[in-house]
Amino acid sequence: MNPALRRTIHGALGGAIGAACMTVVRMLAHRQGLIQQMVPQAVEAWAHHQAPFSLPPRASQRALHHAADQAMHVAYGATFGAAYGLLFGGRRAKPAVVGAFGAGVWLMGSFVVLPALKIMRPEWRARPQEIAVNLAAHALYAATLGLLTEEFEAQSVVQPAPYPLSVIGKTG
Repeated sequence: MNPALRRTIHGALGGAIGAACMTVVRMLAHRQGLIQQMVPQAVEAWAHHQAPFSLPPRASQRALHHAADQAMHVAYGATFGAAYGLLFGGRRAKPAVVGAFGAGVWLMGSFVVLPALKIMRPEWRARPQEIAVNLAAHALYAATLGLLTEEFEAQSVVQPAPYPLSVIGKTG
């Protein structure tokens, strides 16, 4: 496989898993009252109001809205992860590079994209605990992305040893 494509795929996988890890941080923060709404939920609510056609009432789609907002978030994380994999996936993950990438994703989303689309208020108007949650979630995203992209790359070059067939079926 083309090395650039392989790194891009590995980065996308790391980014998707990193975004899923962010959900755990944000769910805990929501449960503790530190944030009112998670970013994927705000995006989904915005999309519901922006759609050029009538959507079913939110109450009737409760079973699907978590899947929709998380699918959007994982896709966003995978997209940035793919870019990371393409640009940085061919070398060992350096904490400074990984941290700067995570901070860049946070700055792009929270200071540019979300406010420009009027999805959420700008980060500079957020409460300190909301900023702390966002920073922690993006630090976890970046760490997960860097670790997994590096590990997927390493395992694509040196495959783990196969399970010895002589052990199968033995009791011990």
